Amino acid sequence: MSKLLNRELFEKLLLIFIIIQPILDILTYFSMQALNASLTIGIIVRVLFMAASLWFIFFGNSSRLKKYVITYLIALAAVLTIGLIYNFFAKPIFNPFLELQFLAKTVYFPIMLGAYLLLFTTLDKTLIVRMRIMKAITIAMVIIAVSMFIAILTGTSSETYEWNKFGFKGWFNSGNEIGSIIAISFPLVYIYTLNKVDNLKKLYYFIPMIFIALVSILLGTKVGFFAVLGASVIVFVSYLIYWLISKVKATTKESHLHLRLISSLIFLILFLVATPFSPTFSNVSGDVGQINEQREATEDPDQDGIEEGAGEDPSGEEGDGTKGGDDAAAALGEQALIESPILKIILSSRNIYFAHIYGMYEEADVVQKTFGMGYAGNYEDIRKLIEMDFFDLFFSFGILGILLILTPFLIIAGLFLKLLFKAPGEMLHPQNILILLSIGFGTGIAFLAGHVLYAPAVSIYLAISIVLLLTNMLHLNNRLRKA
Repeated sequence: MSKLLNRELFEKLLLIFIIIQPILDILTYFSMQALNASLTIGIIVRVLFMAASLWFIFFGNSSRLKKYVITYLIALAAVLTIGLIYNFFAKPIFNPFLELQFLAKTVYFPIMLGAYLLLFTTLDKTLIVRMRIMKAITIAMVIIAVSMFIAILTGTSSETYEWNKFGFKGWFNSGNEIGSIIAISFPLVYIYTLNKVDNLKKLYYFIPMIFIALVSILLGTKVGFFAVLGASVIVFVSYLIYWLISKVKATTKESHLHLRLISSLIFLILFLVATPFSPTFSNVSGDVGQINEQREATEDPDQDGIEEGAGEDPSGEEGDGTKGGDDAAAALGEQALIESPILKIILSSRNIYFAHIYGMYEEADVVQKTFGMGYAGNYEDIRKLIEMDFFDLFFSFGILGILLILTPFLIIAGLFLKLLFKAPGEMLHPQNILILLSIGFGTGIAFLAGHVLYAPAVSIYLAISIVLLLTNMLHLNNRLRKA
């Protein structure tokens, strides 16, 4: 089979794969409810597509970046394999299924990223395929929204939270994952909508966006809600600035600018009007109330205890207390940070799990610090991830592992800063800003709430956003070189 046919086949498979993502998640939900099976249709299909992506990377393309992607993946595989083999002998408890499952989930994102990048860098009509992919993402988001509406109306929806908070997650297992998917995908759906709406008769293209916005406030999670709100505000402000600049310079090439400015304003207003009646607003208000209560409870005007201890050496010896006092203060500061009630509310107690795994890391040997401690660290009784992706990946795969995993992000950041100085107008175009927002939401959620970089159902969308921005920047960079 020729490289051209391989590329066209993989492109079609990718579009189908994107569209069926929510269907796979729904089937997974019902299979787990009915059979409580660990092996689901979602896992099978995603593993098969990962295998197809690897085949495309090694044999199905002729991209100029092929050797770089393959070298990167081989280096990553080598580091993760060394860590896996060492932990087989070093960890107190080594569960092969959990270790291999977590490793497979982790490599899913780099493999998808590499496959999409090679696909986009071998395309002749990149813009057309970009729009097809964003259309496929829009269809997938509509499937999520419609299925959730049906689940709520029929009374078959599962609840996002088990206690204290309120929200619906429809026929999906994880409210956090759906919230992350919405956050990453919404800016891309916005781009597709803005490109399609070129007159008033096509305002119906905003319907998918309205559906996604409704899901974000019905879900009850902060992630999806603030992503939709943030994107809506930034798009309106960006187009407003763009419009003002065009008025001053009177030389804009942007067509339908007024329509896009007004439609983005209307959408933002409608979203703000609907927000106070949503589960998310109630949950966020509850969190704010809890934080205020905890802040008031921890405020103690009596500082006598602190003053009495000033200048004392913790060893009991007399002295000026500079070194001992500093060490004691640092230890107390770390303890206060870990046990902070406010931080517990904001991070849902992830700071406690961080302290637990960090303690294991401090006691680990040099090899484990370099190649990682594997899934959940050197646990003996409590087996728990932090659920903050970058920390989980650092402790699981060590210094070398996290550096390799972060390499794509560092490359994008460096290229973006370089082009920002050379062509700020193009880099900060509203539609480029939307792609940046999608990546920013994905990485921000990965850092604070987890379930992105090692969640295949979510990481596929982040990989698409990164490749969309990277190919944009590569085309711009080539154009600037030729100019």
